[in-house]
Amino acid sequence: MDNLDISATETTPEIKFDFSNHHFLFGGESYPEHSDEFYRPILESIQQYSQNDSNEPATFVFKLTYFNSSSARVLMKLFELIDEMGENREINIEWHYHEEDDTMEEFGEDFSDDIENANFKLMSYSDD
Repeated sequence: MDNLDISATETTPEIKFDFSNHHFLFGGESYPEHSDEFYRPILESIQQYSQNDSNEPATFVFKLTYFNSSSARVLMKLFELIDEMGENREINIEWHYHEEDDTMEEFGEDFSDDIENANFKLMSYSDD
């Protein structure tokens, strides 16, 4: 599979999928006018990746600083896909949030509640 590299814009996050190294990054803000349209190729590439027979551990890193409600719905679909992969291989999810951002911490906690087959780790960071 070809890697996926989408630069961040004012309303969309940076997406960096390195399929050969099993590393996936989502970073920045997500409030595109048409979330389903923006995320469709991303979800499709994750679905395609999930069908390969690799047993290699995969890591999904979320460094989102803001997202709107339509992005939240897509993220929920994304977490379902990722969690399903955890039935057959080791899947690690890292949810990064600024130590002073209670909202993003709570979103991470909420998303982690629905994860059954993957390892979900909340990770705070500071400006230091």
